[in-house]
Amino acid sequence: MRSAPPLVLNNRYARGFLLVLLSAFAYGLQPLFAQYAYAGGADPVGLLLVRFLIAATILLLFLRLRGIALPSWKLTGQNLLLGVGYGLASLGYYSASHSTSVSLAVILMFSFPAFVTAISIVYLGERTSPLKLLSLLLALGGVLLATGLSFHGNLGGVLWALFAALSYGASIVYGTHRIRHVQPLASAAMVLLGCALTFAVAALYWGATLPSGGPAWGAMLGLALFATIVPVVAFLAGSPHIGSSSAATLSTLEPVVAVTIAVLLIGEPISAGVLGGGLLVVVAAIILSRQDHGQPLAVVDEVTVELEANERA
Repeated sequence: MRSAPPLVLNNRYARGFLLVLLSAFAYGLQPLFAQYAYAGGADPVGLLLVRFLIAATILLLFLRLRGIALPSWKLTGQNLLLGVGYGLASLGYYSASHSTSVSLAVILMFSFPAFVTAISIVYLGERTSPLKLLSLLLALGGVLLATGLSFHGNLGGVLWALFAALSYGASIVYGTHRIRHVQPLASAAMVLLGCALTFAVAALYWGATLPSGGPAWGAMLGLALFATIVPVVAFLAGSPHIGSSSAATLSTLEPVVAVTIAVLLIGEPISAGVLGGGLLVVVAAIILSRQDHGQPLAVVDEVTVELEANERA
């Protein structure tokens, strides 16, 4: 078949670039919405339960209106399990940012590519390289620098953030190596539903505090729409046009946006240790994102290659 003209390919790349950039920016808005929800009395479990319940419901309704079929029973089960992993990662991140600084929680959370690399090397036999080892050292150095110079005795917050990074990394490894997705948007809906079910169970066993007041519920709706649905759909729509490595690299904008919001809008102080550690972690993430396994959202890993092949046909 004839190849698409260069101008068409450039337009597709530009559109994909902007969509993935929008996705990273929207994900970075999470601390802003969470701040208003916490001010309204919500706790992390209550906040995340409402967030994923709203997001999953909206996406499922969209699938119904568009006539998009849900995944098979086997794939649904796998995606729900993947949602449990992402839910645990969210619980760790939100618990960390609620008990310690948002900046520190974001930086520690974004060390997840190092966990992906370590798990892939140790358990999956992935080949190592000097760049991968360098990135692991940079990520470790960034974590130690950030916690060592800004740590004020809140060990629980640090452990929650590292738990989030480990959970997210393990989920990505599972999603990219064990699941073959057919319709990414339908898979994303099942993942979000898995997240919602995770916090429904957590609420039954440990309880959950929901927010009160219009501003807090408005923030919850904004979190579900603008920091969940929008970035998921934007990433799914944009990443096939630029490739997984470029998409992963652009996604490193997320911690930059989150830390900027924490400092400028929430009023958190930030130390030289957090800035230096954050820089090392982001550099490590960029290096790892250029490797063959880098992908920040496992739901689109396998379909990206297929869609890019169709684009070139």
